[in-house]
Amino acid sequence: MGEAKPRELPLIKYLDGLVDDLRKLVTKVPDAQAGVVHDARVTTRRINAALDLLDPILTGRNRKPFAKITRKVRKRLGPVRDLDVMCNHLDELKSPKAAAGASWLGEKLGDARRRAEKKATADLESSRVLGKLGCWWGVREEIIAAGHEAIESLIAQSVHLQLDAFCEQADGMGRSDASRSDPHQVRIAGKSLRYTLELAREQGWKLPRHITATFKQIQDALGLWHDYVVLADRVLCESTEEQLALHNAEGQQAALDLAGIALQRGRRQLEKMAGLWQRRGAELASEIRKAFSLTSDVNLTIPPPPDAAAAPAA
Repeated sequence: MGEAKPRELPLIKYLDGLVDDLRKLVTKVPDAQAGVVHDARVTTRRINAALDLLDPILTGRNRKPFAKITRKVRKRLGPVRDLDVMCNHLDELKSPKAAAGASWLGEKLGDARRRAEKKATADLESSRVLGKLGCWWGVREEIIAAGHEAIESLIAQSVHLQLDAFCEQADGMGRSDASRSDPHQVRIAGKSLRYTLELAREQGWKLPRHITATFKQIQDALGLWHDYVVLADRVLCESTEEQLALHNAEGQQAALDLAGIALQRGRRQLEKMAGLWQRRGAELASEIRKAFSLTSDVNLTIPPPPDAAAAPAA
């Protein structure tokens, strides 16, 4: 890759766009529409993935307050998003066996969603959030100062480390003994790798389309597994809190039926993911490693971050 001019870093243009998107989304939070909540959370995840990647070239003086406000946005909107996802999946469960439990839980989730929306709106006053997002400019300058080679080096190293971690977890999905991987950890490792690959793509790296498509299929299966098990867990928590077994035996059975169906759907998604990895995992890993080859043309010497002590006090 050719040397970029200081202010022509492709990653900077991408991150500028993410921060601009987040500013716009924050002003729409009071409406709490499902699409806004989802987009705001995904945007903050991508931003924080970049901050994690670039941590060696950033000072805490700028990175910490910026990371703090983006994490706050994501966490405050998390309960709202979780409830939106559960409600969507309830609408998919049309079987007679699940209908009674879905109707009962739907009312519970609707009430919880309104409470979560009210709390998120109160905690994320747009003027305050927008003001704190101004920390981005300090982070931006530090990224530019680090330069093209440092960023490329960090990306190459991070992809290899995260790919190794994901492969280790994914390989364990096919085991049937106590060494079987925790699917939640597989999902976390995969999500981390996915966001880093997105950052690499924006910086100019190329991956074969079929590889990115396969990885998306794997991630989608893990995401659906997580949705269904969270739904099942919510059913059981709500039924326990309401003491359905003591006061409404039929209602408890309907809740258990719904939880069972959700768990079955989740298990099928895990089986789909494991099958994809067994058939395509070796090729996927090989292609990614090839695209991010750690050769001598990549300078792996990361310059130290700017001296925070030399910066003017805030």
